[in-house]
Amino acid sequence: VAPRVMSAVTQSPAASAWAAAGLAAFPFLFFVSAPYGKLARDGWGAPVDGRLGWFLQELPSPLALVRALTVHRDDDDPSSSCGARRWTTDDGAPSMALVAAALWCAHYANRAVRYPLTRRMSPTTIPVVLSAVAFNVVNGTVCGSELARRGCEAFGARNVPGLALMLLGVVINVTADEHLRALRTKKDGGGEGRRRERRDEPRHGKSGEHAMPAGGLFDRCVCPHYLGELLEWCGFAAMTGTAAACAFAFWTFANLFPRASAYREWYRIRFGAENGSRLPPRRAMIPSIASS
Repeated sequence: VAPRVMSAVTQSPAASAWAAAGLAAFPFLFFVSAPYGKLARDGWGAPVDGRLGWFLQELPSPLALVRALTVHRDDDDPSSSCGARRWTTDDGAPSMALVAAALWCAHYANRAVRYPLTRRMSPTTIPVVLSAVAFNVVNGTVCGSELARRGCEAFGARNVPGLALMLLGVVINVTADEHLRALRTKKDGGGEGRRRERRDEPRHGKSGEHAMPAGGLFDRCVCPHYLGELLEWCGFAAMTGTAAACAFAFWTFANLFPRASAYREWYRIRFGAENGSRLPPRRAMIPSIASS
């Protein structure tokens, strides 16, 4: 995987620039968290229904990827070993790019459609939605453009370890998300010690309840759903061996790790000092990593 990635980096200045942007944003995000979910706060623009905003901000990613795959494929390459439909090899086997695109679209079908339809979501804001749309358009375009140049490469054994890691991340992410959804719907709590707190801060004029998640990976870190998403895109990067996918994996870490740290502090303030007790020794996102 490493030689393929290094070769791709030298041939993909767009992916290199995209990774550099993530590196620049990483320290900034420790100080400014996107104002949605538990970290929502006033002063960040007009509110938008959380479900609608989530759908609108996630949908551009698969659309941008598919468009880039279509626009940037090289149909006139005389050395092409693709089949007549471009996304299969001569023997009819699916290409790596086709498998990658299918997994990408499946991920965002879950994130853009199933996720907001199966849970109550707090309001977001117009600037948050627009910034997410911009990110997803750029990211989908950069990743899709590089995948298009690999459209004739057959999916083979060397892609399987990355696929396995990606699927592991999917399982962790979806399982943790469902745990949180179930916790929100329980009228009697379900968090550690069934401790609950009433949120006093206004969120567009509303108040709500939160519980401390517990069980499974929640006993090891505050945000295992973020850990799952990071593993998912690291697996995608390993499977495809593209510089753009590696840049996206780093962006995932750069975005989610600071947010997980902010969530850990959020829980510490609301639950850690209750009756003089301390927050259980959980990491923010990565179990057994002291700094996380």
